Amino acid sequence: MKIGFCAKPDQISAVAAAGFDYIEPPVNYIAGLTEEAFSACLDAVEAAPIPAPSFNLLFPKTLLLLAPETTDTQIREYLRGALSRVQRLGGKIAVFGSGKSRNRPEGMDYGDAFRRLVQVTRLTGEVAGEYDVTIVIEPLNRNETNMINSLGEGACLMAAVNHPRVKLLADFYHVALENQPVSDIERVCGIAHAHIATLAGRRVPVEPESGYAEMFAAMKRTNYSGLVSVEGKTDDLSADGPKAVQMLKKVWEEA
Repeated sequence: MKIGFCAKPDQISAVAAAGFDYIEPPVNYIAGLTEEAFSACLDAVEAAPIPAPSFNLLFPKTLLLLAPETTDTQIREYLRGALSRVQRLGGKIAVFGSGKSRNRPEGMDYGDAFRRLVQVTRLTGEVAGEYDVTIVIEPLNRNETNMINSLGEGACLMAAVNHPRVKLLADFYHVALENQPVSDIERVCGIAHAHIATLAGRRVPVEPESGYAEMFAAMKRTNYSGLVSVEGKTDDLSADGPKAVQMLKKVWEEA
């Protein structure tokens, strides 16, 4: 099991020094860099001892995906620019969280919003395929978005999209905050990527927490072979990182 850490690329050396196997940078940050800044970012990642196989925060909060005025052309143009950079950095997975971007606009019927989200997600999968990237839908808690708040809803969206480049993610923090059973990982027949953090404060986990072993066991029972990214806050990555990596790998082995 490989354990990574969600951070901007300029932190890659610190992430590697903390013992993580890889870094997971934000797509929207990468997409907004100037060519000069992106070139420096590319050099840093290529020179680092760890890779960047996965990326999060696919869309910027300014791109309102379900707003009537947002066109497929706008979405496609953003994705091609962003995912071409993800590909150059070695990315294979891009996490579709982006809660503000996918929010249902006030006054929009839920059914209309869901159908539009299906269209947008399918378009995203199509563009991702051009760059050999897989999109993973991230169910988020209801404080962050009003669309797709559970693994079951994420699985329904994935099924409706029905595209080989669109899969599902489970994030322990969101699952626990929404009081969902981690066994839903089995009910939806598995996931393609995972995030983890403490339920309290969404911090880097340095001690086993109730639910970690159950989540990992459910992942194992669905023959999970992907990555696990720590997406949490820390005041001292050099101290917390090694503890998190050691603990999570031990929980995985024993699950």
